[in-house]
Amino acid sequence: MSMESTSPSSFRQSRAVELLAPYCDIADRLEAVPPSARVRGLYLKSLESVVQRAGKADLYQRHFAGERWSAVRMYPLRDYMTRLAMAGASLKGVENVHAGMHDIWRTNATTFATSLLGRAMLRLLSNDPVRLTEQGLAARRQTYQYGHWSIVRHGSHSIEMVYREEYIWIESAIAGGAVGAFESCGIQARFETKLINRFDGSTLISW
Repeated sequence: MSMESTSPSSFRQSRAVELLAPYCDIADRLEAVPPSARVRGLYLKSLESVVQRAGKADLYQRHFAGERWSAVRMYPLRDYMTRLAMAGASLKGVENVHAGMHDIWRTNATTFATSLLGRAMLRLLSNDPVRLTEQGLAARRQTYQYGHWSIVRHGSHSIEMVYREEYIWIESAIAGGAVGAFESCGIQARFETKLINRFDGSTLISW
């Protein structure tokens, strides 16, 4: 089934949400996501690859096998969030879905670092955590159409990434992405993620 021409099956979506709902707030969270919130397909394409490389793709494929996504096209964020949670459940077990989502985003960052483009960028950014974070901010603006991220500097060795109207799980997935980005550059850092509410929060990064 090509996702370029056909919208995701509502049955697949509802079946996945039913499985995940006892272990995370996906049902309520999806209701809060505006239809205008969208994400590039490259992130959807990456999910099955991550669980396949880990040898734990069975659960994900039982729900979303055969899907195809254009890497550059924008898709509804709700579709991505459901599949992200399912990939996390497939990776770590449904009862550990948040740990799984953390590792999915952490892995995505380190996988990019091993690509040709990633290696070229890291040669420029590996000694500059602020520039690394600014690059991540710029990349988000190109790939997500919702919410707002910003950087606050706290001295020469600490920054805070501030998230507003971020519907993806800040405390697990987003936090994992921050860890992976710094790991990919070989930068030893400390991370503290705080929530104001489900959709607003920040990660304090010190090195």
